[in-house]
Amino acid sequence: MESRPRPVGAARTLVRTAPVIGLSLCLGLVVGPTAEASVAVPPARAAAPVTVTVLNGDFAQPAFTGVNTSANPYAWSVGSTSGTGTTGGVWRWNAATGGHPGGLIAAMLRLPTEATHGLKQRLRGVRRGAQVTVTYDESPSVSNSCTAAALEKGQTYTVQGEGGSLTNQTTLPTTEKLPSNYWKPAWRTGVALTFTAAANEPLLTFASTVPAAQNASGNCGPLITNVRATQEPPPVDKTIPAGSLPTSEAFYGNDRRTAADAVAYCNGAANRCTFTAEDDYSFSYYAPARVAAETYFNCTRNTLNRTRPVSTANRSYGDLPAAAGLPGSGTGTPTNMAQQYTQGTGLNPAWNTTQTHNVNEIVQPAEASWIETQASRQRTEGWFGATTKATDPNYDWRLHTVIDHPSTNLSDRLYQRTGPLTASEKQRCQSDRPNAPTPVGAISPAGAER
Repeated sequence: MESRPRPVGAARTLVRTAPVIGLSLCLGLVVGPTAEASVAVPPARAAAPVTVTVLNGDFAQPAFTGVNTSANPYAWSVGSTSGTGTTGGVWRWNAATGGHPGGLIAAMLRLPTEATHGLKQRLRGVRRGAQVTVTYDESPSVSNSCTAAALEKGQTYTVQGEGGSLTNQTTLPTTEKLPSNYWKPAWRTGVALTFTAAANEPLLTFASTVPAAQNASGNCGPLITNVRATQEPPPVDKTIPAGSLPTSEAFYGNDRRTAADAVAYCNGAANRCTFTAEDDYSFSYYAPARVAAETYFNCTRNTLNRTRPVSTANRSYGDLPAAAGLPGSGTGTPTNMAQQYTQGTGLNPAWNTTQTHNVNEIVQPAEASWIETQASRQRTEGWFGATTKATDPNYDWRLHTVIDHPSTNLSDRLYQRTGPLTASEKQRCQSDRPNAPTPVGAISPAGAER
């Protein structure tokens, strides 16, 4: 068993900046696009295909003796994958009787009722949007329950990857029996299926469509084995805002479960689950700049020099149930899952941060001054996982989540911005100064109070 774009701007705004001690501060020019900036950037090359681990793709586990067995093959589900568990009902044939050229055990697809006897497995490590290619070997049945009429034109079945179309297939025919009274196989190797995954861990499903009159009550169906897969992973999408992260997904074996189910399990003990980050999809970055505090207009004839405090706040994002403690509150003892996250990533983030910085602000006459901040952030994508039964992956818990929090290895950026006043701002600066008549009481009688 195996495991895992440019018009040149006519108007340009000049912006000056000055250093701020203790921060990453930028004071520069914001300038319209130039010809040099429009040089085309070649598109990124597609990622090379990488191997996807298909668990028990040769159907060898659990081991058995004799010609065949109805013991459900490890890592494969028969029937429901909606959280109600799996049921048995797939026959496997030994190498001698199945006759595979590579000496592999073969699984026989049974009844045409997919919900009852469809053979399924989730392709672990495959992400939504990946281009997946599955290859496998097929043969008509060797079962002595089959009639010649059931095999002489080959046997029909369907195969589908979640996100791809349902594909109808027909095996080669067979017309000869062996001395053992089992039918002689007719193996076709390297049958390929390509699809684009519509979900993380897309479901791969094989199901017999042999007509009821020919399937011998489920005991005559096509054989498959040697299931393998590769994928071309999708590129990293860094355009997703922190407030719109993908929804967390949970699985128990091949079954979908709620995130709350997985959290209840993983949070039940300190080391019950292990968090593994997907390094290719985890990254540090800077959030878009935003204006902090007020904008100051210098309507005077002098250069103004002052120090003012600027406060910044940075929060965390994630969609796990509150019990997970991810992201955390920043107070109290971290939850078990928060500790599992720290152990798996080496990160110990301050989930919610507030800081105050003193900025030395210099504003020239007829200019505006404002402060912008850019928060440093860390986005971590990965899996909480637990093996509860070493021999059978149908009992593995897996919880995929994305957590976005203040960065632990980048400093926030603080920008002091200055620029010319707009027309309306200049008009405000030039407006008449409110003034009482001068001198005060010039028309009052002598001796009157003033």
